[in-house]
Amino acid sequence: MKRLRHSTFLLVLLLSVVAVVVGCTRDKHAEPAVIYDYLESGGFDHADSIVDAISETRDYEWTLRTIDSLNGLGQLSKPKYLFYRTVTLNMLNRQSTSLRLYYQLDTLDLRELKTETDIESYVYTYNNYIRMLCDMRRYDRALRESHKADQRLRSIGYTTFTEHHDIAQIMGESQLYLNQDDSAAVSFRKSVKGIHARLVNHRAPLDLRECQKTMNAIAKAYMRKGLYDMAKPWIAIQDSLFTIADRAEDRDTVFLDEMSAEINYSKAMLAHAEGKEEEARRAYRQYQQTSTAQQLASIVNNNEYLMQTGQYAQAARNFERLDEFMLTNAYKCDLENIGRYLLPKYRANLQAGHLDSAMQVASLVAGAYNQALADQKTSEADLVAMVYDTEGKERQIAEQKAELSRQQLLTVIVGGTVMLLFLLVYSVMRYRAYRKLDETNRQLVVANERAEEASRMKTRFIQQISHEVRTPLNIVSGFSQVLATPDMKIDSEELQSISRKIVDNSERITKLIDKMLDLSLINSKTDIVCDDHVDAVELARQAIRQSGIGKATHLDFTLHIDDSARNAAVTVNQRQAVKALTLLLDNAKKFTLPQAYRNGEAPKDKPRAVLSVEAGTADVVYTVEDTGIGIPPDQTENIFMEFVQLDDYTHGTGLGLPIARALAQHMGGNVVLDTTYTGGARFVISFPRKNHENNVTSSLTL
Repeated sequence: MKRLRHSTFLLVLLLSVVAVVVGCTRDKHAEPAVIYDYLESGGFDHADSIVDAISETRDYEWTLRTIDSLNGLGQLSKPKYLFYRTVTLNMLNRQSTSLRLYYQLDTLDLRELKTETDIESYVYTYNNYIRMLCDMRRYDRALRESHKADQRLRSIGYTTFTEHHDIAQIMGESQLYLNQDDSAAVSFRKSVKGIHARLVNHRAPLDLRECQKTMNAIAKAYMRKGLYDMAKPWIAIQDSLFTIADRAEDRDTVFLDEMSAEINYSKAMLAHAEGKEEEARRAYRQYQQTSTAQQLASIVNNNEYLMQTGQYAQAARNFERLDEFMLTNAYKCDLENIGRYLLPKYRANLQAGHLDSAMQVASLVAGAYNQALADQKTSEADLVAMVYDTEGKERQIAEQKAELSRQQLLTVIVGGTVMLLFLLVYSVMRYRAYRKLDETNRQLVVANERAEEASRMKTRFIQQISHEVRTPLNIVSGFSQVLATPDMKIDSEELQSISRKIVDNSERITKLIDKMLDLSLINSKTDIVCDDHVDAVELARQAIRQSGIGKATHLDFTLHIDDSARNAAVTVNQRQAVKALTLLLDNAKKFTLPQAYRNGEAPKDKPRAVLSVEAGTADVVYTVEDTGIGIPPDQTENIFMEFVQLDDYTHGTGLGLPIARALAQHMGGNVVLDTTYTGGARFVISFPRKNHENNVTSSLTL
């Protein structure tokens, strides 16, 4: 990682030298306002050589001191000073400090730039500024700054700013995230054009590596937006660049390893998104075989594939080195790093079943959140100013005040000092007022977002529950009114049918209320005592009776008991264990639909459901298998989230599976979906076997 950063630093310095020799592409129809004499301006001077030599030691604190000393002696132009210092600060992860320096780009008068290296320093400093804005997800600001820089450069005859492959890539990525897909495609085509222009004269390993990084960034942007078909060609082009780099006489094994790692990781993500799991696993194995994948930065940053493919245990193991990673890179526990690293680590441990580790991370986040907010108020004032664009307003006010002060000093010499003091005090008070206003606005935005999210969750909950209660309640109410109508003549068969519907829908309401009580139970701190020793087969039969699946007419149900389970018993809370298994059987009964008629003929076979009971050394396993509609591969974990329903047209609350899993886990077992089964759905629930070591009391705290 450090080598890559250092390489980027040297790359930009190298490009400044190359620019002196080969120049930059100009618009043939534009009349440049300034004509540079390359022979007189030259490339690096003595000061540049000093900075270059010290930067190679990778002692960036020393580099900063050297840059400041040379600037104080007047040996560095303003564009070079901004370029060298911001790049070095970014190497030290001091982005907030470099952000303040980027604002000085607006104060430069480009007509006063005398050398081509000054132009290139300005261009690449702006490049880094725009990239930082994009990384902070300030896409609209990144685009505005790009267009502003392009206009300023065109005013002096420089017409290729937005055609640099990395700048065009950043602009395209910003446009893509702002849903400007067509504009993004145009920018990405400019990026390709810039890559071709660069590789015409420069095919060193570093050039090939940087061009490949640009293409990989475009591919990843498309994949994050779910536009996988658009990502394919960008990944394919990277293969051709890798082949060129691999066959070159001056091949660089480190760059080749980094290229291979990025390309194969992107291929794995793309193949998984397309449902090509074997191809995804093969690409991910190739990624893991690279040295880059074994580096600390890759181990911590590249867990997206593991999380998306349900490999939460491996992701949790990778996140065990997060503390080392953050310490090595001097990362603080700020809001950005909480969202980027700590929350994914919490989710990985939670989904992997490492509840203690998940609680530790949650406690860390809870403890660090308030401090992170406080730090943001004090150390990221420039970021807030950038978001609300107050700095430009403050600059305009300061300029107006300075002009007023000059006029007053010319007319009233005696009162000039007093007026200047007044303006200074006024300026400080105005600045503080703006700061306070900005902070208030930011807090209001955050509070509004939280309120909207809470409102959406409440609305969704009420809609689901209202629908589930209203439908059976209307049926019960309607038929009750029929029965209560005087002189209503109803034959015995119809009366029996009405009574059955009233009972069925009353039971439906009762079951819904039971589920809500169960949901309240598993989200509380109530303990459940597991001291019932229940015959494993009898538990299965009780669940069959409660679910009614054995009497269902639209499917064939079979109970299969393995010999190992005939004399086995489980140690559970009998009522809750029966309920968990009943919920799985209810799920199979509901989603195993009758087969449709074809060509006017009834189907030959009914759909089926099977409950299998098998005893192992430590657990008794109950497998509920059906030939129903099945579960899409990308929903294998979502179905265990509360209120999630895959079919909006099927009645239900989305609580059955989450409750079943929670109950099983807190009795020492678990509920999982067997993803290898493709004939429908196959759920596996396990309970601890009697006499096996297990806790008799389990907390229901989630």
